[in-house]
Amino acid sequence: MTAFDLIDSIFSRHQEGVAGNVRNISPEQFQYLSDLIDADPEGGAVRRGQGDSFIWMPSGRHKYALTRFAGSRRCTLTKFSTIDASAMGRLF
Repeated sequence: MTAFDLIDSIFSRHQEGVAGNVRNISPEQFQYLSDLIDADPEGGAVRRGQGDSFIWMPSGRHKYALTRFAGSRRCTLTKFSTIDASAMGRLF
């Protein structure tokens, strides 16, 4: 399984109470997705944030923010889209 496969699987299921581009995920899903992204050839396209949170910026039109909220088991996956697909090495 690739990071893209897991993300597609997560977003294929509707969740009540969150925006269409956001999904609540378990800490185990967060860790598994983080490991898949680290193993990805484009794994360098990652910007680390506070704590375990980070933004993954693979080439293409979608970028992803993975957030783990400190002191809780709550984690989110947020998908951002751009109008034009980016090339390798470009942010957007």
